[in-house]
Parts: sequence; C-alpha cells; structure tokens
Amino acid sequence: MTNVTKNAPGRTMLLVTGILFIVFNAFSFLFTPVTLLTIDWWLMDFGGEAMRDTWVLYYSLSMILSIFAVIVGILGVAFCNKIHKAGMLLVLAIICVALTLIYDVAYTVAIISNSAGGFLTMGVTTVISIPIGLIVPILLIVGAAKNKKAANFDDEYGGRRY
Repeated sequence: MTNVTKNAPGRTMLLVTGILFIVFNAFSFLFTPVTLLTIDWWLMDFGGEAMRDTWVLYYSLSMILSIFAVIVGILGVAFCNKIHKAGMLLVLAIICVALTLIYDVAYTVAIISNSAGGFLTMGVTTVISIPIGLIVPILLIVGAAKNKKAANFDDEYGGRRY
C-alpha cells in the first residue's frame, strides 16, 4: 500500500469540511462554558431549578462532542490527501454524525418539553437546526467515501486507470 496523494477525489471536500469542523466546534467549545456560567439567568425559562443538572449534563456533553469533532476535523485536514486513511475518517465521521444526531434529538426534546412557550417558541428553531447541523458531517462522510473508493481502486488495480 502506497500513500497515493495524486488521486484523492475527496481531497477538497475533506479539507473544507475539516476546516469547518475545527472552526465551528472550537467556537462551541469556547462558548459553552459561558452558557454554563450564566445558567442562573436563563434557567427559569427552561424548566427551573429542577432541570439544572439536566442542562449542565447537556452542555458538558456538548463540550465533549465539540472536542471529538475538532479532532475529527484536524484528522480530516491532515489526511485529506491520503486515500488509505479514508476508512478511518469514514468511521470517525459516521460516529460523529451518530453522536451529533443523538445529542441534537435529546436536546430538542428537552427544549420542547421544558421551555416556557413550548414548541412554538424554541422547538421550531431547534428542530430546524438538526438537519442543518448534519450537513457538514455528512459532507465529511461523502469526501471520505470518495477517497476510500479511490483507495480500493488503488489496491485492486495498483493505481492504473484503464
């Protein structure tokens, strides 16, 4: 197995989505502690004191997910040229999509069930944000899949195109 860099069809997609992963999740990681520090200001609108531990758990999980996504983004940028690393990137991207989806659905349920105005105030925007938040991870999967296909072709035919 060689580290072929010339035939990496998902290179640009991995590079762009990796950079977006790094930027967006770094901001998320940096601003989540501010949300946790200001919990007393907004807590009464979202379940009151009884929900404090739940919100702290959600935002702590958000920070962990952000760290994981930054690592995936860094690996996406670092390995965008290396088609034989695409399998690992594909698995990490799928894990990231799954974790993001689980987190987003749980967060949306908590917002809808505990917000003062219910679904119409916060629920609509939260439900809309789920598919929007999955666009970049899905594009990372597509880029990794393109490189994996190129790696499989390279392994099968030795890099020769017929």
